[in-house]
Amino acid sequence: MSATQLQNIIIRDLGQEAYEDYSRQQITNPDVIAAAAKGTLSSIPPMPGHCVMISAGFVAALRASGVTAFVILGDLLINGKYAFRCYHNLPNPTHDDELVDATWDGHAWVMIGDCLCDLSIFRTAYGLAQPNHLSSYILEHFGTGKGAFMCYPHQMPVGMEFVPKFALNDDQIYGLLEGLSHQARAQRQQ
Repeated sequence: MSATQLQNIIIRDLGQEAYEDYSRQQITNPDVIAAAAKGTLSSIPPMPGHCVMISAGFVAALRASGVTAFVILGDLLINGKYAFRCYHNLPNPTHDDELVDATWDGHAWVMIGDCLCDLSIFRTAYGLAQPNHLSSYILEHFGTGKGAFMCYPHQMPVGMEFVPKFALNDDQIYGLLEGLSHQARAQRQQ
């Protein structure tokens, strides 16, 4: 993932000011990020394929702690093969309390400065029917029982490539959080 590519996406989708906030962000207290990650993972039930909702929840928790973070959508390649391929951005809600029922096939992760954070990759890999190339890669390189993936570009494991295509705006993140809330209420009623 190139810094220029990510810069262009953030400016295109969120504006110059958002990019300036992004470029100034540095991780000064990793404990705040770890606490937000643990809180997010403990509050969202494990369900493979919920990368975008988990990422939105994580960004909300980070922002509540004063950390500037962005949800990025894109492709995930494992050893040159698509694990997830992103063709389009998520729809923007057009009014309050709108329920958008759309399918989406990409992958979502969070960027804190130039640190990539993915809270869903392990849940997804462990939950997929095996064998498949994502699960095999994750098990071989990380083992079982992992919760969150965080790294800087120079630390990216060989064979794993995140390709950014879109950045979510606040309305999209809010819509996802509303969707999580709706799902939680529905599960409590069962």
